Amino acid sequence: MNDLLEKYWNGETTLVEEQELRGYFSSGKVSPEHEVYRSLFSTFELEQVMEEGDFDAFAKVKQKQSLDNQFQKRTWKGLAIAAGFSLLLAVGAGYYQEQHKTQPDLGTYETPEEARAAAMNMLELVSVKLNKGRSNMQPLQTLDNKTAAVFNLK
Repeated sequence: MNDLLEKYWNGETTLVEEQELRGYFSSGKVSPEHEVYRSLFSTFELEQVMEEGDFDAFAKVKQKQSLDNQFQKRTWKGLAIAAGFSLLLAVGAGYYQEQHKTQPDLGTYETPEEARAAAMNMLELVSVKLNKGRSNMQPLQTLDNKTAAVFNLK
């Protein structure tokens, strides 16, 4: 058994020899000098049992991926619902505005005489404002005449 252990420590054993070592240490007939190595080989045996059973090395990774997928699905579903509500709100607002649209008053008159009177009033208002603006410009005319006399422009 010492030769087999020596081969094991050097990494030269075959699978059959390693199986023989595990069997030796799992049996109740282990010599006292080899008792130190018993826990090492019993650990290997426990790992072997765990791997053969329901052990899934990627269980946590799969669970995390599953949670990520659920989060993404939930996020997309929420965005789709929000987009639907936004679209519904926009269509409703457009429909509401269309229903409550008022025709603007274009200032139409019933008779031609009313239209002529309104046009005359507007023209008179424009004339008054224009003449008032021209009277405010009168001091500039006198200034222009004085400037022309000084510089001999005329």
